[in-house]
Amino acid sequence: MTVAAGQTRTPLPHRGRAIVLGAVLPALLLGGACALVLSWRDRLPDPVAVHWGISGVDRTGSFAELVAPMLILGLATLVVTATLSIVSGRSALNRRMIVGISAGMAAMYAVLLVGMCWVQLDVPTAEQAGDPGATIALGLLALAVVGAVAGALAGSDPPQAATGELPADAARLPLGPTETAVWIRTVTAARSWLLWTLVVVVLAGSAILGVLTGQWWLIPILAATAALVAATTSWSVRVDARGLTARGLYGWPRIRVPADEVERADAITIAPFAEFGGWGLRTDVRGRTGLVVRKGPAISIQRTGGRVVVVTVPDAERGAALLNTVAVRARTPMPDGGSSSGGPLA
Repeated sequence: MTVAAGQTRTPLPHRGRAIVLGAVLPALLLGGACALVLSWRDRLPDPVAVHWGISGVDRTGSFAELVAPMLILGLATLVVTATLSIVSGRSALNRRMIVGISAGMAAMYAVLLVGMCWVQLDVPTAEQAGDPGATIALGLLALAVVGAVAGALAGSDPPQAATGELPADAARLPLGPTETAVWIRTVTAARSWLLWTLVVVVLAGSAILGVLTGQWWLIPILAATAALVAATTSWSVRVDARGLTARGLYGWPRIRVPADEVERADAITIAPFAEFGGWGLRTDVRGRTGLVVRKGPAISIQRTGGRVVVVTVPDAERGAALLNTVAVRARTPMPDGGSSSGGPLA
């Protein structure tokens, strides 16, 4: 977003938390895991197990072959996510996502690195190494728990009410002095049937794999993932006197833009992959927060603090116009002092 001449771009909120949770904590997790497995080097067989199949260990190799891939992946991920944690995160949603991914991924790699070595401690030969199934399950659990906690601790956005006038060229919905309105639309992911087909195939495959290997933990983890996917395939978007609110299938996740923080809203056209690198709750290289479930019309909202939110939704022109209207009213109270949300728009 371009800052007008004479305006000062506000500093990133909660930057200290973002650095600690998104860069320092992941580095400590990976560094601690690396130090621990190095201290175990003399207690591991030579060669070590580096791959497991349905019937157990099916490939052996050097200690470096076991440790290096996980460590390289972890460090490469850390470089990207730690950098994003430090230089981005102007909005709470972006900050929570980036910090949560950074800490969660580091925790997962740390658990996997330690676990793959732990199942081989003090065994005479690599072929006698234990089953790593529990390690993988713990790694995924660490990803979810550590990521969720780090994201929750990343900090909320402080209230930042707009002080300037809404630009004259921002479209508005004509309403009488005491008239109010509500605009509600539902947006569903394009080709959601294809996504659900993939989910069913993956769940069926995990059940079969569970029968063959005894790794039943795959089923609840993938079922939880399917439930999360369902939450983001259909959204209800509402604009009323309070601003814009978008809710997922279960009422969560939720995105809210208060009317008094809207600097302007515009109807635009979005190409999800080209602009956001995919679909879902996203952030792009410009720091925009995107609720991007399909190609086409969207409402782009410029918020105070240099934040931008993009929501793909049908009838974006009217939704943006009403949002601009309620943003003006949030700066100038109604004559009767009321804040009724009024009747729905067709």
